Amino acid sequence: MSGNDKEKKAWVGTVPGILTGSAALLAALTTVYVNVRDDVRGKPEPVAQAAPQAPAAQAAPVQPIGPQKLQLTLQRIAVQHDGELGTADWRFAVEAEDQPLFAFEQEALNDEGGRNVVVADDLKKARASLELANGQRIRLTVKAWRSGWFTSGAEPVATGEGVLTAAGAIAPIAVKAVDEKKGAFTFYFSAVPDKD
Repeated sequence: MSGNDKEKKAWVGTVPGILTGSAALLAALTTVYVNVRDDVRGKPEPVAQAAPQAPAAQAAPVQPIGPQKLQLTLQRIAVQHDGELGTADWRFAVEAEDQPLFAFEQEALNDEGGRNVVVADDLKKARASLELANGQRIRLTVKAWRSGWFTSGAEPVATGEGVLTAAGAIAPIAVKAVDEKKGAFTFYFSAVPDKD
């Protein structure tokens, strides 16, 4: 083999390697070019395909929520001051928006610790049904008289007010005399849907 043949053979042997390297370089340069071009132009927005629209359904007319009936019940009375040295008898009246709901008498109220929380003697008399329109709030008033003082037109010794919401929420109502030592109570009510 002559020296000239050796040169030809060496060159021919490197051609596949050179072609492979060139192809890899060309692929890398193409990738760089495409990426740079997309960065300069900004990425094309994906084409949103419109979803097929269903035929418009007839909207049901909105029905106003009717009045809600609630059963208001006195759960208990906490006595802070009964107005006497021993026990005292009291008469209470509960009103909604200045209209009478119920009245009852509670005997032997006591403000001594451990004896100062009582349940109404006659729970059937300490409840009433109310009807509230949607979103309506009702002002409740509790009036209290010492026994023997409850006469037509007589001013109550103690009063208190609270608000009943259509959801049946009502905070405890403080019922107090101007001088709390003459009578001070906290009334706890519940209001639940009336099933009647």
